[in-house]
Amino acid sequence: MTRILRGSLAVLLLVGVAALPAAAQVDTGSADFSNYVAVGDSLTAAIVSGGWVGYNQANSFPALIHRQATGTDDGFEQPTISSPGIPAPLRVLSLSPVILAPASSSIGAPTNLMLPRPYNNLGIPGADVGDTVRTVTDGGGAHDLVLRGLGTALQQAVASHPTFVTLWIGNNDALGAATSGLAIDGVTLTTLSSFEADYRTVAGALASTGAKMAIATVPPVTTLPFVNTVPRVVVNPATSQPVLGPTGAPIPLIGPDGPLAAGDHVLLTATTYLAQGFGIPAALGGNGQPLPDTVVLNAAETAKISDRVNGYNSIIRTVAGEVGAALIESGPLLQEFVSGGVDIGGITYTSSFLTGGLFSYDGVHPSPFGYAYIANEYIKAINETYDASIPEVDLYPFIFGEFSLAPAAVTVAEARSAQLSPDAVSNLHWLLTSPDASAVKEPPRGRGKGGRGQGADDPATQDDEPSAIDQPDPTPRGRGGRSDF
Repeated sequence: MTRILRGSLAVLLLVGVAALPAAAQVDTGSADFSNYVAVGDSLTAAIVSGGWVGYNQANSFPALIHRQATGTDDGFEQPTISSPGIPAPLRVLSLSPVILAPASSSIGAPTNLMLPRPYNNLGIPGADVGDTVRTVTDGGGAHDLVLRGLGTALQQAVASHPTFVTLWIGNNDALGAATSGLAIDGVTLTTLSSFEADYRTVAGALASTGAKMAIATVPPVTTLPFVNTVPRVVVNPATSQPVLGPTGAPIPLIGPDGPLAAGDHVLLTATTYLAQGFGIPAALGGNGQPLPDTVVLNAAETAKISDRVNGYNSIIRTVAGEVGAALIESGPLLQEFVSGGVDIGGITYTSSFLTGGLFSYDGVHPSPFGYAYIANEYIKAINETYDASIPEVDLYPFIFGEFSLAPAAVTVAEARSAQLSPDAVSNLHWLLTSPDASAVKEPPRGRGKGGRGQGADDPATQDDEPSAIDQPDPTPRGRGGRSDF
């Protein structure tokens, strides 16, 4: 599902705008949200359950921050996508076994592609820090949908003359290594020197506009359900308990280098292989063949990625201090949910896959509740840094109301063996990477087949053509290929 936009971006030019009540007066302290711009990746774009769609974009964490700070949605433009999305979010297709697949075999369409200015939300699925500085096109992918040939994300952010900026970038500089099981410098893992140079370029250019800023660190990859859900030992499907060996210890799965050991992680994409007997000794009903390297993150790779993320975060903290930005520590935020959970309104939220409530069905991106919780962490940091009194987001609609994503009706044991369909894996790959502009790509896929773009929900063609932005940033480039799966 990776060729979707080459033709459709040129023809799907429909827009729908909803009327909202007049803005309320909010004390934003020394921060000014009259022209707020968000720079980032799929987390800023509000990907939920492997899907990119308007009803989730409406509650992206930047949209929530803007709404709380201004009392309105007016003036905050996002690259909105009609239902069923590009691609459609995942749903539980089967309960025995648990299989997650796209909810639709069709895709949606951009609804305001011809907005004659940069979007306020410049979150681009698959973007890393280098893309923010240099990438203008990816040959019909997510970058083209957001950037529309107007320049790089950094160029567009600066040209918007923002009064406030949130910056959450760097996740994909390490995520490719975690989701592919391959920690390769310069390929799936950005080097520290490259990261620092590009991050300083981004933050420095944004700060030079005079905008106040809020910056977030990169979370540890081991907090993601995609990485920490599947046990590294053989599990009896009848009892959901580990199979014990002669010494009474659980029997490990077979990895590329032999039996898995402490510190190794089995990725969510391994469950399809496990269902076919890979990784399970022949004496226990498996085929005796090892799991492929691409679905296992060994202890050395895990340590390398963790050390690299720590290095990124050291750079981010230093730069945030230099530009006077509010700082949001994403690691401690997520760790609360990993170690015991967080009680909200009598409900305990955890990071557990499908059952915990914090993460969505793809094991990487937050649920709508998760994004609302993140927005509140931003608001707390902004209030403290800029002497503001911005009210926090009311979490009730994200727990019980229209924006809630109910945990899947599965047990914890069933969640640990849940399988992502081939289309689900392909779509998630598209959202976490930005393929080479010259590569032949296939579009986001639905369940079983590709789909063509649907018309927007509220069609309204715009006549104004956006114009290119000329900024003296580093030379733009088409994005080089990188495989995360």
